[in-house]
Amino acid sequence: MRRSGSGLSGEERNGNEKREKNDKAEKGVVMKSPVLLVLVFGALALVSMVLADAKVPIASAMLTEKDAVALVGGPLGEVFRNEEAPEMSNGYDHSSTCGFFPKGYKIQEADRPPERGLMVQLHAMRNNAEAKSFYEHALEGKKEMSQRKDSPLAGDIIVPLKGMGDDAFLQSSKVEPEPKALYQIATITFLKGSVMGQVTVWKKAASADEIAKTATKKVISKLR
Repeated sequence: MRRSGSGLSGEERNGNEKREKNDKAEKGVVMKSPVLLVLVFGALALVSMVLADAKVPIASAMLTEKDAVALVGGPLGEVFRNEEAPEMSNGYDHSSTCGFFPKGYKIQEADRPPERGLMVQLHAMRNNAEAKSFYEHALEGKKEMSQRKDSPLAGDIIVPLKGMGDDAFLQSSKVEPEPKALYQIATITFLKGSVMGQVTVWKKAASADEIAKTATKKVISKLR
């Protein structure tokens, strides 16, 4: 068979063109495959992150305002909420806060304790070991501060508690910002799996310890 001026017959040229098209198609698949893999695995990672976040306990989901009113025994109406995402700078601590106070009381601006109030703080860590370390440092820090005369926690009573999560302790204090205006504050710090939490109760002219214990049990019962 006579070849054309290009050196290839018509059939040979057609054959080469088909092979080139096939090669390009194969290369296209190879080039697109990494992109598809990234998209697929990226989607799976996103789903995993969403599912993981869905399991993170949030303070505002622990107690309702109705629960708080029943516990502290009086009207409230002011709700404070805050949440911080976990990142390297905060030790991967997913922290959240939810507090209930009398109407008009702003805890971030107040110069005295509320007449009544209840606040839940949760620190959801990456694993149980990190939460336990956080808890132990908090316990040691509060013990040390309570023994220093120049500390705002001087004189606070710290006692261990049983039957509350994996571990817990109660910190009781009294504040008298003016004569005959005595406020009692009870804070229970607890450890439950990968979560370290605090429940604080304020009461004017009344004990806050038992209220804090009841509130803490309610919170722990919602942690899995």
